[in-house]
Amino acid sequence: MKKIVFIFYLSISSSLLAQIVTTGTQTLLPGLTTNIEINGNTLTTKLTLSGPSDVWLAIGFGNSEMNGTDIFMTDGSTIRDAFSEPGPSSSLERPVPAQDSPGNESGDWNLISNTVTGETRTIVATRINDTQDPNDYVFDVTAASLSIIYAHGGTSNYAWHGPDYRGTTVLAINSLSNEENKFLNFDISPNPVSDLINIKLPTVSKKIVVEIFDFTGRLIKSKIISNNDKSLNVKKLSNGVYIIKIATANKVGLKRFIKN
Repeated sequence: MKKIVFIFYLSISSSLLAQIVTTGTQTLLPGLTTNIEINGNTLTTKLTLSGPSDVWLAIGFGNSEMNGTDIFMTDGSTIRDAFSEPGPSSSLERPVPAQDSPGNESGDWNLISNTVTGETRTIVATRINDTQDPNDYVFDVTAASLSIIYAHGGTSNYAWHGPDYRGTTVLAINSLSNEENKFLNFDISPNPVSDLINIKLPTVSKKIVVEIFDFTGRLIKSKIISNNDKSLNVKKLSNGVYIIKIATANKVGLKRFIKN
């Protein structure tokens, strides 16, 4: 059992260093930018899309044409998770999906923020990397690049777009810097533990996510703790060896402990 635990611990530890990747902020059109961050630790992708505040914005993933593409859209007040059905044309001269057979809209994107500064609107939304929906693009933390299509309209109503308001490109995907994406150094006590395990962090964090895995890698317990209450009750766990994972912002740490 100890050998299995050790292998599991090493596999998680080594993979965490390259588990968050990003395209960085990229300019798609004058005034239209995007940043796509794929997180292998939380298994979610964060999309940041900025453009003129009085028009609709759209971006599609994993394709260089409109047909058969998973597309995120916003008219400034609502967001849509659309899919452009395959058809006889592969031109971006076609309307955006809201006008052109959007197919099923699964609604997997969650709106995090919608802010306007001056004449620029910035939309931040998140989605599970793999929704298991065949029409949804699977964001891969190991991919080196991402093909996208993009467009925006002249008004807040979804409509046809001209050649100056659309395009396609391939974005490079890179790991975050070591400072942003590194192990979290923390301490736990006591170890071995019978009931309450205390967590000591080097710095204050607004959100602390604690997860406990058994020796097979199965998630046993999960909790969000605060700076005022950095403890976890493990009294009901069976005796044995476990891995505790602590996540704060972009830093993640792992430690092994024994429950007796």
